[in-house]
Amino acid sequence: MSTRQPLRQPTHRISPLASLLSLSLLLLSLSGCGTLSSRGEGPFAGADGLPETAAEALSAGDTAISQGELDRALFFYVQAARMDPKNAEAYTRIGGIHEARGDRQRAALAYRQALQADPRHADALAGLGILLTRQRNYDEATELLRAAVREDRRQARAHNALGVLADLRRDYPSAKRHYEDALALAPRSPMLQNNLGYSRYLAGDNAGAVAAFEQALELNPDYTLAWRNLGLVYARQGRYRDALQALGKVQDQAEAYNDVGYIAMVSGRLEDAESFFDQALRLAPKHYALASDNAERVRALRGDR
Repeated sequence: MSTRQPLRQPTHRISPLASLLSLSLLLLSLSGCGTLSSRGEGPFAGADGLPETAAEALSAGDTAISQGELDRALFFYVQAARMDPKNAEAYTRIGGIHEARGDRQRAALAYRQALQADPRHADALAGLGILLTRQRNYDEATELLRAAVREDRRQARAHNALGVLADLRRDYPSAKRHYEDALALAPRSPMLQNNLGYSRYLAGDNAGAVAAFEQALELNPDYTLAWRNLGLVYARQGRYRDALQALGKVQDQAEAYNDVGYIAMVSGRLEDAESFFDQALRLAPKHYALASDNAERVRALRGDR
């Protein structure tokens, strides 16, 4: 729970879409590549010049991706799109690079260009659907993501995004199905386990939430968000010692006591809440005004003032 947002229930989950990005990868504004000649000049030309076909350019881009060279990959994918303007795969991979770099406008343009070339391209449908979810255009996003999984059931990131959208609708059974479909495709993803756990938490299934968060931490013991979520669920269960231990792995003690107190407060356990807020204040008396505000809230709820 942020110290700038008192009395709000902690919702410490990674933006469920933030880890969806893959390099399955808009058309980059071609003016940005104006120094790269089609005759093989420029910094990305190999010893034998540029690829001669769109397929060769895609392959060269994939090789650059495998080597972590996004600029080089982008150049080759743009070349593929130039050679074959109807090549949906080239536009999709260009969109993926822009998306990974946070340039959502160019990414969306590239995905739409891909879908003009091939309206059933699953990666482009998923990529655009995820971008629209981030923009809160939920209706169009849902339509695109559902189309993506119809075209390709192996779209783990589309299933994950559909799970997020189902959570927003409070349709927790559907959310669970989508996260489980995604996990069947990517069983070693701590992010997916975390999202499943958070969905179970929202649905009131504390035991299911704990199991998912613990699985996320088995996969990545340093996963900060899973530790925080696990601590919050423990607090909701009244397992205060476990909650403080989990939260203490990722935040200072005063914050941990305040967050546990908050969960106790919203769960109606006001005496417990006041005790945790008081402890937070003892640990950080000059720097933790939020615990003081929360303690005052508890006293008001109890009718002490």
